[in-house]
Amino acid sequence: MQRISFIILTIFICQACEKTEKVDNFPKHTSKLVTNCFFGPDTCFRFDLYKSLSPIDNAPFKALTSPKAYIRVFENSILFDSLTFNITPPYYAGNRKKRPKAGNTYRFECVYPGFDLVKGEDYLPYVVNIQKMKGFYTILNSYTSTDSSVYGDFKTNLNIDFGQTSPYILVQILSNSLYRYRGMGGYYPGNNYGKNIYGIADHNTANESDYVNNQLFVFNPAGVKTLNLNWDNNYSYLYKRQASYHYDIIIYSCSKASFEYMKRRSLQVENNDDPFSQPTPISNNIQNGYGIFGGVNQYNDSLKF
Repeated sequence: MQRISFIILTIFICQACEKTEKVDNFPKHTSKLVTNCFFGPDTCFRFDLYKSLSPIDNAPFKALTSPKAYIRVFENSILFDSLTFNITPPYYAGNRKKRPKAGNTYRFECVYPGFDLVKGEDYLPYVVNIQKMKGFYTILNSYTSTDSSVYGDFKTNLNIDFGQTSPYILVQILSNSLYRYRGMGGYYPGNNYGKNIYGIADHNTANESDYVNNQLFVFNPAGVKTLNLNWDNNYSYLYKRQASYHYDIIIYSCSKASFEYMKRRSLQVENNDDPFSQPTPISNNIQNGYGIFGGVNQYNDSLKF
C-alpha cells in the first residue's frame, strides 16, 4: 500500500511540474520603445533607444540605431534641440552647446519606425548647496596603539548641513584611504583608492533613507536639510597627528522620477542573485513606451580627516 501511494504521489508531482512549465497561457507581448535619458547641466541631451522584450524572449537586448528616427526636446514648451544618431558610440545626441539648465522643465518626443510616438517630461533640480560639513571618528576597539597611530575598529561620523537642496538626494562616498600597513621596512601607503563605503546610515529621523547597492537614497518632502551619516571601519589605522582618510563625496539632487528609477534599479541589481527576494519592477515615466527621462544634478566634494 505504501508503494502504491508513493507511485501515485510521484505521478502527481510530475504532472504538476509539467503544468507549470507550459507557456501557452502567457499573454502575447507587443514590443514598445524603451527610451532612456538622464540629463544634467554638464552635457547635452543623449538618448539610448531599445525595444522591450517578452519575459520568455531570448533575443539580445540591443540598441536601436535607425537613422530615420528623430527626437525633439522642448524647454519650457519651446523647441530646444533636435537629436540625431551617432554611430560610435551608438546613441542619439543633441547639440553639445545646448545643455539643460537647473529649474527648467524639459519634454521630449521620439519618433521611431514601427513604434508609437513616445513622450516624456521632467525637470532639472538645482545642485545642492552645502553650508557645513564636519567629520570625526569614535574608536570602538583598539588592538594596538602607539604615540602616532591606533589600529582597531572605529566609527566614522559625517554631518552635512544643506542650504539649497532637493527632497530627493542620492549619496555615494568613495574611500581614498591614507592609512599605512607595517612591513619589513616600516610603514607603506595603503592602496584602498576609489572604493565604495559600505553600510552608510543616516541617523537624521526627519529623513527617510535606504542604503541600496552601495548608495544611500534619502527623501524628505520638505527638502533634505541635514544628513547625520556614519559607518564602521574595521581593522584600520587611525593616525593621531595626520589625516587618516580622504573621502570623495558625491551628492545627486534628483527629480522624483529619476530618484525612483535609480532606487528600483539598484534594488534589482542588489537582489539579482537572491532567488527569495521580491520582484522589483522598474518605474517608468514614458508615455506609450518604457524607460526614464529624468533630471539629475551632481555635486562633488572631498574631505580629509
